[in-house]
Amino acid sequence: MKRVTVASTIAILAIICFAIVVLSGEDCDECFSASAMAVKFLICGLVIIVGTIYFTRIFLKMENIVFDIESQPLLETSEATAEVPFAGEGIVEPKGEKIITSPYTKTPCVYFHSIKERYVGSGKSSHWEIVENTSLFIPFCIKDERGKLEVCLNNLDDDFSKYKIPVNIEGVPNPKNSEVDCDRMLFHSSFAPAESYSSGIFSIGTKYRWSEFVLRPKTKVFAYGMVSKEDGELFLHEDERCPLIISKKNRDQYVEEFYRGGNLVYFSHFLISIGYSIALLATNYFFHLNPISLLILLLIGNGIITGSVIFSLYNRIVSLKLRALNSLSNINIELKRRTDLIPNLVEIVKTYSKYEKEVQEIITESRAKVVFSKEFPKETKPVIPSLVAVIENYPDLKASEQFQYLMRALIDTEERIAYSREFYNRSIRKYNTLIQQFPFLLVSSFFKMHEMDFISISHGEAEVPNVS
Repeated sequence: MKRVTVASTIAILAIICFAIVVLSGEDCDECFSASAMAVKFLICGLVIIVGTIYFTRIFLKMENIVFDIESQPLLETSEATAEVPFAGEGIVEPKGEKIITSPYTKTPCVYFHSIKERYVGSGKSSHWEIVENTSLFIPFCIKDERGKLEVCLNNLDDDFSKYKIPVNIEGVPNPKNSEVDCDRMLFHSSFAPAESYSSGIFSIGTKYRWSEFVLRPKTKVFAYGMVSKEDGELFLHEDERCPLIISKKNRDQYVEEFYRGGNLVYFSHFLISIGYSIALLATNYFFHLNPISLLILLLIGNGIITGSVIFSLYNRIVSLKLRALNSLSNINIELKRRTDLIPNLVEIVKTYSKYEKEVQEIITESRAKVVFSKEFPKETKPVIPSLVAVIENYPDLKASEQFQYLMRALIDTEERIAYSREFYNRSIRKYNTLIQQFPFLLVSSFFKMHEMDFISISHGEAEVPNVS
């Protein structure tokens, strides 16, 4: 997935413009004439406008994907469900006993990408040419305390090597943005692997360099992707609806890395204004507009850009509000899931008549608590601790495998609800902070956008705000 920031955008645009203005004029006296420079600056202005729009759109697209990743609660591998996105953490483990070894550094791994380059040409025409580009992976799993989930790296897009990955399986859908965070064992190293000498690949006077990237077993990773089932087994893979992510960063660090480019959404208008002004002034060299006409065109163009700032601010506010509402709907989904689990617990408890009444009272109470888009009762005690206490008092019930499975699912659901509440409050905090900051304050006041309420916790349960 592409990382876009204000600094990287400015740097790329500056390099392109420098190449257009300066490097394109080497060994060419006429390339620096007034008319040639006017054309160059016109092109630079257009590059700034188009480039800024391009990078801003990339950031917004990536931001939507990252929001989906951030809003997904971290799950155990045993909670993975077919046709549902999965986000979790674990360690890399080969599937079975088979393991591969990288060709250059001889590192045991489940994935490697090895590149050998040769220096060709001389002077200005010299460059590094790839002579070997090899990648290979074996089936591996993400393992945690609950189990394992297989990962499929078919048609991987990025491994942070900055080289094209040759693994491409025909007939398999190939969405973009999947990536694996690999260890860099070699990068542009001029120190040749020992096997290179014995294989006689060298020519006198020829320079080579090697790079190698690997994913090693026992690496702790954050994993995200779509879950599918094949031959009765679940596996994680990339999909049109979500990319495949295997990152050595934890989920919070991974998400934070993308949000560093958030200011580009607002700064882009300034860059477009600069590009427009440069292009207009360069065009004026050929049309010779009078100063008043030129000033009017500058004011009109920049006025339109300023007007687009207002729409951008408004859309940004609405986007954050919709994300907050979406996170609220996730809470209701988990509450519904908890409600669906309760009848199954009731059926199991019926087989244990000696303490059916006690558990039944707790379950009936918990069922009464599940209210959607309304306030929870304020004077209630936590459901899960009460049920766990009952299990501890009755070993027979505790020993029931089916009951243990349902209780584990219920506890997992409570953890999802807790995360969804915390994520909702975090989204609300961003929204409320944004609409109170200048210049968003002007837009939110004009359109009468008010602060949204947080979910408050009272006696172990939550009060869900009215957002209608």
